[in-house]
Amino acid sequence: PAAPRASVSMAVEDLVGGINDPIFGGTPEGKIFDPLGFGADEASLYRRRVVEIKHGRICMVAFLGMTVGPNELITPTHTLLSPSLDLHFDEIPGGVAALEYVPAAGWFQIISLIGIHELTIAKQDYTKVPGEVPTFLGFKPEDPAVFRNKQLKELKNGRLAMIAVLGEMMAQQVSGMGTYEQLGVIASDL
Repeated sequence: PAAPRASVSMAVEDLVGGINDPIFGGTPEGKIFDPLGFGADEASLYRRRVVEIKHGRICMVAFLGMTVGPNELITPTHTLLSPSLDLHFDEIPGGVAALEYVPAAGWFQIISLIGIHELTIAKQDYTKVPGEVPTFLGFKPEDPAVFRNKQLKELKNGRLAMIAVLGEMMAQQVSGMGTYEQLGVIASDL
């Protein structure tokens, strides 16, 4: 018979960046603030942390793209993107406005690529800590204290990036302007 698979113990008290982490100090009585009971089930708590880390990583890259990728900063080429629609790269606006320009085949490719990535490379191994995916690059330090510190930094940066991307998307939606157009308006008012 196969040996039972080990799993990572996951309790709210032990989460890096959780409410009892020294950075937050916990509650005065040493209790955990979890009014909706999300931390009651260890498996769902593990899944929530995995998803939080994945979303944080995606948003860190997304914010970089929102900052570096707009047409105002880098002029895209006139290369053909979609022959059937006669759509070129330089015709697509930056930011949220680009969503309506992506053809159906493009959405299919994006969703397929993400699905394949989720089912292969980024598939979470439940015998490892949340967010630890196999990599040949050696990102995981051997020292547990250094690893915990890096985990906390990634978690904090990911949370900040999620808020930043949401804020930038809402600003673009409300103003109808891209990142650098907004900054230009602010700078001209100074």
